[in-house]
Amino acid sequence: MTDLVILTALLGGPAYGYALKRTAGLIFGNGTLHNNVVYPMLKKFVESGWVEQSTVPGDRGQQRKQYRITATGRKHLLDEIAEFGDREASNDGAFLFRVALFDLMPQEKRAEIIAARKSHLTQRLGELDKLEKAGKPKSYSAAVLARVQDVARNELNWIATLQQPTWRKKDANGRVHARI
Repeated sequence: MTDLVILTALLGGPAYGYALKRTAGLIFGNGTLHNNVVYPMLKKFVESGWVEQSTVPGDRGQQRKQYRITATGRKHLLDEIAEFGDREASNDGAFLFRVALFDLMPQEKRAEIIAARKSHLTQRLGELDKLEKAGKPKSYSAAVLARVQDVARNELNWIATLQQPTWRKKDANGRVHARI
């Protein structure tokens, strides 16, 4: 998914490799991604025609490489995020990443992604309920199991809000909250 995150980061406009390392690292909770992850990927993107690389003057007179997504790269990204099977439906990050890009997808594809995730969560809750019945009610494992069940139920409730009509509202901190 790192490749998709880096391509997505370029949707906002041209960026330097360091900025892409920071953005992707923030999304993955790592601070910054390692050079050995980002730069070979950018090289592959350039060779594939998904990204253009240009050299621009830096602030201190040095030359810096700047990257820009191409129309081919945008199409590739959209094709990749549209792929959403059982494996992606069971992956929290893969699901949330696609929800973050719902503005780029047709309504039918959004509905498919939501249906797949709901199906996964419903099946998971059924399996967790079976574990709960077989478990020890006053153990730490029961507390963890209850937490996992709550997370799944809360996500199903949140998914229901995603299916409501679109609205956007800023909170007191200026953050936008949207239902799609």
